[in-house]
Amino acid sequence: MRTSLFLPLSLALVVAAVPAEPRPGPGSAPDGAGPVLVNQIGYATGADKIATVVATATKPLGWQLRDDKGRTVASGSTRVVGADKASGDHVHQADFSRATGEGVRRLTVAGVGTSVPFTVSRKPLYPDLGREAMRYFYFHRMGTPVEAEHLQYAAHAHAALHPGDNSVPCYKNWCDKSGGKAQRLNVAGSWADAGDFGVYPVNHAIAAWTLLNLYERERTAYGDGSLAVPERANGVPDILDEVAYGSRFMSGMLPKAGLASHKVHNHTWSAFPVKDIAAENAMPRSAMPPSTNATYAVARTNAQLARVLSPFDTKRADALWLSAQDAWRRAEAQPDVDYPEADDGTDAEGGGDYADTQNSDDRYAAAAELYLTAEQRADRAATSYGGAVTGSAHYGEIGPVDWSHAAAAGTLSLLAVPSGLPAADLARMRANLRTAADSLVDTQRREGYPALIPGADAYPWGSNSAVVNRMMLLGTAYDVGHDRRHLKAMHRAMDYLLGTNAMRISYVTGYGRHRETDLHDRLAWGQYPKTPYPEGWLSGGPNSALINDPVTPTGRPAAKSYAGPGTAPSAWGSKENTINWNAPLVWVVTYLNSTAPDLTAR
Repeated sequence: MRTSLFLPLSLALVVAAVPAEPRPGPGSAPDGAGPVLVNQIGYATGADKIATVVATATKPLGWQLRDDKGRTVASGSTRVVGADKASGDHVHQADFSRATGEGVRRLTVAGVGTSVPFTVSRKPLYPDLGREAMRYFYFHRMGTPVEAEHLQYAAHAHAALHPGDNSVPCYKNWCDKSGGKAQRLNVAGSWADAGDFGVYPVNHAIAAWTLLNLYERERTAYGDGSLAVPERANGVPDILDEVAYGSRFMSGMLPKAGLASHKVHNHTWSAFPVKDIAAENAMPRSAMPPSTNATYAVARTNAQLARVLSPFDTKRADALWLSAQDAWRRAEAQPDVDYPEADDGTDAEGGGDYADTQNSDDRYAAAAELYLTAEQRADRAATSYGGAVTGSAHYGEIGPVDWSHAAAAGTLSLLAVPSGLPAADLARMRANLRTAADSLVDTQRREGYPALIPGADAYPWGSNSAVVNRMMLLGTAYDVGHDRRHLKAMHRAMDYLLGTNAMRISYVTGYGRHRETDLHDRLAWGQYPKTPYPEGWLSGGPNSALINDPVTPTGRPAAKSYAGPGTAPSAWGSKENTINWNAPLVWVVTYLNSTAPDLTAR
């Protein structure tokens, strides 16, 4: 179905630590909070403060909010929500939004129980989480030694993973069309995509775009010297250093002619956990056959990187711009080559498929980045790329973004970067963005838990990424219209991630007394339980849509389709971590911290 800014929008896709509660030690598993569920970190003074209470009572229950000395600072009665479709729980909500005083608080509900302590504060609630979430990317660098001085825990340091990526063969010689010497690709410089060591242009593109979009909207975020990366103090913002390193492989995915390789990974799945780096590096590894989507992904990532790096590194920006245009021309010449999902021997089994049969959204997203960069560079090609933008069926599309739905990334870039597009078109995009945000607010208000996902929907693989991607829409909409409902809904969605959910845990490692402590990651798990998982990693979350692992439970409500403590090696369907889930976590936490003054009340 055609979607544009001229049509109605559908969203069918879619502080301070509390000293009274010590964090669990290394390797301890989350036990789940009691039935009075709150954001385990806290609330802004002016935010909506709404706890979810799991109780069978059909009439309102009395609640009291107490400070750290046991004094009652607010009281009231719960609202009976009833049966929550997503979780199967019978729930109430306790709204203590009017309690704006600062300090440590606990919420007690008569006959039900008492919450963990949390903080109400006028200051940013997550001052360190953005930097910690950014550290995820250095941890997952490949092709270079990962050194202790840049990590949270020295035990995670290791030798370079897959340094041989500077010369990988094309699987079954698919890119050798000349009959001569077999061609090899240089794809050095990347991030491990997720729980495995594959590199995938379509997924990398959305993760890189998310971090670069944050930079283009907030230029002071993660400046030079702010992150623990080897390139700090080189005159380039550290967030750009990190994305530039992780994106080096993208140009190398292009063979001498034709489309980009769809992915590079081992011929068989890596061990879990990986404790012997040399053995991992010795595994056969190849570039799998090409796709149009991957080629547009190379074009859009390199075009955006060329744009943001141009003030700091003209030479590299020029090279990226040439690569972006080259990738665009190749994709335009072969506009409908999809990666085969069937197990027909086309590729090896040691990586994910990232199969996608729609190419028009990838083309539109690439055209948007090329157009904006061409305008910045006063390149005559801007007219052509601009025509590809305005002539697309996706022109102005707004909705949650992910690797298989890339169009909205193009529109959000058009709203972030000045251009010569008609003012009326941009106004309609902003109006549709506000409509999208309004729809998310309405969805959240109807649910027992503030997940931003309709309760009747299945929870997708990486449902927590669906939440943070929707939070990005709310934040961008708040920038456009300054509607406090949108910012408050962002905060409530953060409440969901940090404890107000059916699993009764924080899905962010290191945050909350009852928090996730083991994720599906081959390197981090190798040190478990002696060394904790690094702080600031987002778990995939409940998954009821595609369960293909042996431990994510089946037959449960969508919001409870999540594997239990200690199961991470076999729980890739619900407990995996990925670059495209931590990238939006960085975006939303940075935004919530920067807008903290907008939700303060005395």
